[in-house]
Amino acid sequence: MPGIIAAGGGTVLNIASPHAFTIIPHTFPYPLAKHALLGMTKSLGLEYAGRGVRVNALAPGYVSTQRVIDYWNSFPDPEAATAETMKLHPGGRIATPEEIALAAVFMISDECPFMNATCLTIDGGLTVRQHP
Repeated sequence: MPGIIAAGGGTVLNIASPHAFTIIPHTFPYPLAKHALLGMTKSLGLEYAGRGVRVNALAPGYVSTQRVIDYWNSFPDPEAATAETMKLHPGGRIATPEEIALAAVFMISDECPFMNATCLTIDGGLTVRQHP
């Protein structure tokens, strides 16, 4: 933070996950780390707000990256694994990297000057859906 404070303020954007809000069984310690990151985001946001520093987090859900594709391809039936993931999402699809980037750019931009010590979840509605 010293560099940001010396520069007269700025923005920190942490990358969280929907795991900061919900727990999927057998994923420990990942959700623990994401809960801690969210706590750190809130704490630092309050601590440094008076010095012109905003600290927020972005919690993207599934994103169409090579890592996700490789994960699906690790199953005996990759098409079925992909379809199962898509069924979880209310819109029937997952995010593109560009969609996540747009949210990140907004959060660090001057268009979002009063957002501080919070987290934006961008998961297509996955975490608010009670049952698939």
